[in-house]
Amino acid sequence: MGVARGGRGRGREGAMGLPQAIETLTLRASVLRESLQKSQTNTDEMVSILGSFDHRLSALEADMRPTQVRTHAIRRAHENIDKTIKSAAVILAQFDLSREENEDFPLNMQAEAKILRGPHEDLESYLEAVDQLRSNVRFFSSNQSFKSGVGVLNHANTLLAKAILKLEEEFKQLLSTYRFDNAHTPRK
Repeated sequence: MGVARGGRGRGREGAMGLPQAIETLTLRASVLRESLQKSQTNTDEMVSILGSFDHRLSALEADMRPTQVRTHAIRRAHENIDKTIKSAAVILAQFDLSREENEDFPLNMQAEAKILRGPHEDLESYLEAVDQLRSNVRFFSSNQSFKSGVGVLNHANTLLAKAILKLEEEFKQLLSTYRFDNAHTPRK
């Protein structure tokens, strides 16, 4: 009797426990459903907020676009101005080399005076004047768009031709002054 009763009793307790387990699962499912609904509501609210941010940012970007375009144009103009100033500085430096004043004589006049005097007085400053003229010729030859550059170029080329002649004359003079005869004695 104890066995039969025990078998039935367990079945009844198991059957009685089943509705309680279903009820517990139903409650848990209900809690999960509520949590999912709250999560979905939170998700929908966040999507709405983010959509609002996106709309506002798009509007702000559209409002800022003309300012960005103007700022970019101003920045590009500033860069172009800087490049132009640097180019102008190079050009002005060449004109200054050609026309710079040192005491009472403009530099090109100093160079011209040195070249016309010849190299026998001060060879080093004479060669510096020739180098300066060659620098001016190179610069103005590569930048022939300057109206006054043509005149400077012509004048510098004329002076260079005179400088070459003066150097040749000085060389001939030195050869004749220090010419050695067969006995290796200088003739003067």
